[in-house]
Amino acid sequence: MGFRQVINQEQAKEFLKSSISLSRVANGYLFHGPRGVGKSTTALAFAQGLNCEVEDPEGCGVCTSCRKIARFSHPDVTFVFPTSSKNEYEEISRTLKERSEDELFVHAFPHSASIKIRTIQDLRMSLASGVREGKRRVIILAYAERMTQDASNCLLRMLEEPPTGITFVLTAPSRHRLLPTIVSRCQAVRFVPLAAKEIEGVLLDKGVATPSEARIVARLSDGSLSTALDLAEQDVVEYREESLEYLSKIGTREPTEILEVAEGLAASRDREQVRRFVRLSLLWLRDVLLVKYGAREADVANQDMMEALRAEASAIELAELRKRIDILDEIVSSMERHVDLSLLLSSSFLRLAGIVEEPRQPLGTERQING
Repeated sequence: MGFRQVINQEQAKEFLKSSISLSRVANGYLFHGPRGVGKSTTALAFAQGLNCEVEDPEGCGVCTSCRKIARFSHPDVTFVFPTSSKNEYEEISRTLKERSEDELFVHAFPHSASIKIRTIQDLRMSLASGVREGKRRVIILAYAERMTQDASNCLLRMLEEPPTGITFVLTAPSRHRLLPTIVSRCQAVRFVPLAAKEIEGVLLDKGVATPSEARIVARLSDGSLSTALDLAEQDVVEYREESLEYLSKIGTREPTEILEVAEGLAASRDREQVRRFVRLSLLWLRDVLLVKYGAREADVANQDMMEALRAEASAIELAELRKRIDILDEIVSSMERHVDLSLLLSSSFLRLAGIVEEPRQPLGTERQING
């Protein structure tokens, strides 16, 4: 493991390695950024660098301490995350074992999962023994935004009076998802989305996707490797074909048929399915736009369909292409605001078909205002 295994995140890695080299290690850190960009992996690498027996700030990865941390068996490194079962320690132990055996392990848990006060209280008691074997104790609280209110307050008291030789590392998607008083007692370290090329390379290196699948999945992942790994398990190429079949015929369909499709998608209440449909269509149209401007084959995501891209780029007017891209972009952004899905899709699909005029107010808000 070690920092060498962390993809990108150069600014975060340099800051943390410098903290180790200069012996300016804080009692609390908050790693914040999108899911699946390496926050937990970096936290483990940081723990290795702090406890490396050969004093390598990168974490050598081969000394006894580094290897124990990689196996989640070092007594001075504790990894905590949300649980949903009553046997939370058994769940944590099982999950960490799976993660240590599979470098592509994606941690998934139900919405009901949380970090409970009992876990934080037990943690507080265990810290009384101080450093046991290494140089510094490291407590990693992954998905810290899932702490209950009581757990957050208990952790806050520890951060206010931190024990000697202890470093807390919290990970969360945003600083705003935690108590401001907790954030103020941690050094914030920002993590950025990964580049599509980096994700594509990992998918190919690990053999979990074909080249055409890897290109598409990487560009649908929003810079998240864990999202990409989730998508790689699905038949993205088949989903693309379904999306493009509808998109290509949308201008020739009857309004009633268009509304049936929109309402059918909305009725499924599966926002991820809708988002995937829209984003696959967006990816295609952006490739069409690139081809229309003379882009090289290497610049597009759907390289396996270059002939179809060239044909559509020749057939569609630039203004119409831009309009379709704008409408689909609006669907994606409107879904983030949890608008009425049925109204959003119906009005958007009719606009795509040129049946209705452009709206005078943000998509999907009318029913919210009136209802």
